[in-house]
Amino acid sequence: MKQRQKIILIICCLVGMGLSFLFHLSLNFYDKDEILATVYVNIEIDKAYSHSVSIIATKNGDNFLFPFSTDAGNTMPSIILYNEIKPNNKHTFIDALFLRMPKETAHETLNAIDGISIFIVNKLFYFSHFDVVNMSGKEQNGYILYELHGLEYKKSAIAAWLKMPKWINWYGDLNITVKIALLFLSHPGEFILTWGFFICFLILCWANFKIIYSALKRRKFLPEFLLLSLIIIAGFILRFNGYVRYSSCADEIASATTSNPSRPFLSTFEDPGNPPLYYILLRLWFIIFGWTDKSGHLFSVILGTAAIVSLFILVKRFADKKTAFLAAAYMATSTYLIGFSQEMRSYILVVFLVSIVAYRFMVILQRQELNFTNLIWYIIPSVLLANTHYYGSLFIFVNFLFFVGYSIRTKIFTRKNIIIFFSVNVIIALSLLPFFISTALQQALLSPGFNTWIGKPGYKLKCIAMSIPLLGMLYIYLRKTIFSKVLPDFCTCFLDYIVFVSSFVYHAAFGISLYRPILVMTYLIILLPLLIGFIGTVLTTAFTHSAKLIGGLCIAFAFAWIFGGDDTKHHGGNIDVYQEAQAYISHDAESHPEVSGASLPFWVDGASFYGYKNLPLYTSDDTYNVLYINPIHGSESEMHSIIVGLGIDPEKILRIRVNDSRSVYKIYL
Repeated sequence: MKQRQKIILIICCLVGMGLSFLFHLSLNFYDKDEILATVYVNIEIDKAYSHSVSIIATKNGDNFLFPFSTDAGNTMPSIILYNEIKPNNKHTFIDALFLRMPKETAHETLNAIDGISIFIVNKLFYFSHFDVVNMSGKEQNGYILYELHGLEYKKSAIAAWLKMPKWINWYGDLNITVKIALLFLSHPGEFILTWGFFICFLILCWANFKIIYSALKRRKFLPEFLLLSLIIIAGFILRFNGYVRYSSCADEIASATTSNPSRPFLSTFEDPGNPPLYYILLRLWFIIFGWTDKSGHLFSVILGTAAIVSLFILVKRFADKKTAFLAAAYMATSTYLIGFSQEMRSYILVVFLVSIVAYRFMVILQRQELNFTNLIWYIIPSVLLANTHYYGSLFIFVNFLFFVGYSIRTKIFTRKNIIIFFSVNVIIALSLLPFFISTALQQALLSPGFNTWIGKPGYKLKCIAMSIPLLGMLYIYLRKTIFSKVLPDFCTCFLDYIVFVSSFVYHAAFGISLYRPILVMTYLIILLPLLIGFIGTVLTTAFTHSAKLIGGLCIAFAFAWIFGGDDTKHHGGNIDVYQEAQAYISHDAESHPEVSGASLPFWVDGASFYGYKNLPLYTSDDTYNVLYINPIHGSESEMHSIIVGLGIDPEKILRIRVNDSRSVYKIYL
């Protein structure tokens, strides 16, 4: 093929990719979650005027009418009008919201509105009675329209560039870029023409790519550095996107309050279920970057990104470079780990540290030297891991068991080595003494009421425990027939280590849980980096030593499974809405200074963390006009039972909907 013809075909492929991509995107855009947000509108109004108000959403000048719904059976003179404006093919990008009222009763209806609260994701837009009565309206077909100004979840450079009105329900430009990229990779069938053009483009340019790769390969570490940098950047973007989109859950707010720099340092030791290292590091982070929600979650984003590097270093040393890149890519794109990297809890620190501990432990085995340098570099990360989560201590103990077993199997067992390594584990255990003496012994180990929410192993956990020995026998068979023949000796040892540690950590937690339940699937995240390394090693072995087509398909399927899973959700999700609820309580109380208000928060009170004033806590002996209930971790039935227990008539409840599953309760006493 002549060069000129080749260039023309390449240009045609690029144009075809662009046009077909836009075509496919237009067909699939609105079907994907987390592109546009739902808008939740609540209006507190005199019941006599409830039928005079409706909401209008505009999209590019077109108006869409949304009548309000109400709670039946409310005996209060005030009522909450509510609606959910969800994006769909009919009304998507919302430019503005208007209140619509009949012209002849508009003035009286405005005066009947006590307040308007609009929730878009985790943001509250509140309009007090004063704000409402001072709105200016415009007449349209016998109605007066009053625009609700200032509604915008995220600013959009795209909208500004296209000279379009602002979109109040837009998740953000970075979000759409990430979602489109993941959609293209995880759903190739929905972009079949684009992929066809893309494959043709690769075929036409393959010779050029080989030349570029050869040139880069001459620079010894440059290709590796560029590829790893690309994986790290991708992992950071996936974690950074929407990292403060959801309200912090109760446990996260507990982390923030425990790590509050204004509190005494010893407050970092007060959580009986979690050793203090994460709280100490988070406290230092808050001192430097401020005690804010964004700051706390960003700390986890950075730890989650750093965990990609620690896993890469581990797998590269004890498997090979290809497996290391594959494992790093899996960790970077795992929706499960992305979720934990956006959570203000210690789990992602555990993920980061466990790869380092495993690396230093394997170095000791590989060098077969228990000298001071090797031991001190094992002790330091092990102390950090043990002081981050109590499963870390379990992990360190299983390492010791593997060391003994490995020493016996390889015939390097000596009493001196066992005593030395046992002493190392004693030193690591002693690092927990301050935490045990100050907190854990009395409040956790000797307290029968500690962690009672963890039940004894159920059917699912028992099935896993029974299946592990069967999987272990399968691994032994594959090790003898395949792995020992195609893998280097120490890579096989690395696989042995992963299988042994994963099996024994699970069974140890399972066995303890039969007496004192500690087994929670979330806590097993400590094993995830090792399991990713194991899967990566198996897949690259299949690709290298078996049919490349089969191995390549397995790798592609694994990536598609990771990409195509459920959209990344912050583990608080829409279950806990403390931030949004507290914002409403604070704004509503401030707009009614003449009213005496109290609150009844569930479990924690982190109002000051979000910059809000704490209302007095409700007690039945005091006299208040209004009671607010923040529903953190509380179901509707729980809140109703509490209200009934306080002797309050449930029919006095005004429900302000934060989203489709959670509401703030406002009760006039």
